[in-house]
Amino acid sequence: MKRIKNLLISVIALLIFSQAGFSQDDIIFRRHLIKSGYHGLFYGIAMDVIFEIDGAAAAGLPVIVAGTSVLVPLLTNSDKSIDFGPMILNGHGKSLGWAHGFAISSLIYGENTFSEDNYKISVGLGALSSIGGGILGQSLARKNMWSEGRVELYRHYGWVLPFAGFSTMLAATDNPRVAGAGVLLSGAAGYFAAGKISDWNDYTRGEIRATQVLSTLNMGLGFGYMIDKQGDGDFQRTDLLYPALGALSGTVIGHFYNRNLGFTTQQGLLTAYAATGGAVVGLGVALLTNSEEITPYYLIPYATGMASYIAAVEILKRRGNSYSLSERSNRNNLQVAIMPQNLLINNRLGEKGFIKNGRYTGMQPMFAASITF
Repeated sequence: MKRIKNLLISVIALLIFSQAGFSQDDIIFRRHLIKSGYHGLFYGIAMDVIFEIDGAAAAGLPVIVAGTSVLVPLLTNSDKSIDFGPMILNGHGKSLGWAHGFAISSLIYGENTFSEDNYKISVGLGALSSIGGGILGQSLARKNMWSEGRVELYRHYGWVLPFAGFSTMLAATDNPRVAGAGVLLSGAAGYFAAGKISDWNDYTRGEIRATQVLSTLNMGLGFGYMIDKQGDGDFQRTDLLYPALGALSGTVIGHFYNRNLGFTTQQGLLTAYAATGGAVVGLGVALLTNSEEITPYYLIPYATGMASYIAAVEILKRRGNSYSLSERSNRNNLQVAIMPQNLLINNRLGEKGFIKNGRYTGMQPMFAASITF
């Protein structure tokens, strides 16, 4: 077993250091190779499960399949030409294909999806759906020549709506068939919605990245609140709705907040770095409180992460050169701040109350608006 572990570490190290052999011009193709190897590793593991391979072969087969998955696109595409869209949707299709395959299996077998008699078929359906999803995603991107922003929208909605659909169905019932149907139906709805939203507004890749950051922040808040409620020993399936609502609310708000900002890819990344840095600072502040409650450990990082995110977006908006003077003069003077986190704060205030400096802290507003004349 020790030799197998050393072999796996060596392979991983080889893949990491081999990246130095690529120039900056090949970064998209390099990512394609790395993702191909990553997914190939899981296909090899699926083969171990399906064919009940044991011993050294069980460790060697996934590595062999991973290596082959890297070599095939390298040998068949010597000019290293692959566009952003096909690369992204190929990887997205492979990743989400597993969920879709398992959802199909749950529709067929229900509670017996991973039983002793059916687990091989379920794993096989997941692998086949993953491979098919990758091929379909890459083919559609090449055929339609979608913009990078539209591709990012497909990738984002490809997981946000299935996650929300799965959470909603699971909150309503514990029937696996219903949950599987929720994943499949909401997955199709997600891609349809992404196409319609892209037709409504031509988002840049950076704008969608900034939206994804906001969606992730709100989803993290939902997970934190869900875990907080579990600490009271009162977990219910409906609690799964909090992360889903967080992800959806962050997406919707982000579409309006980041609309027509003209963010580049790097500017979109800057918002992610700012939110991450702010959340880390908030976690440090929460640790200083030494609280026995879990609440400060997700509320404070969320608040500081959100503040850093908004500050980054506002700074980039002022520094950006994408707006003309006429466009800036026509900008809407109505400013609306939506604060979904106060829903959770108010919930806790209503339960326990909060005294600060001898004063009772009342309910916090969900939104605020101002207009400049």
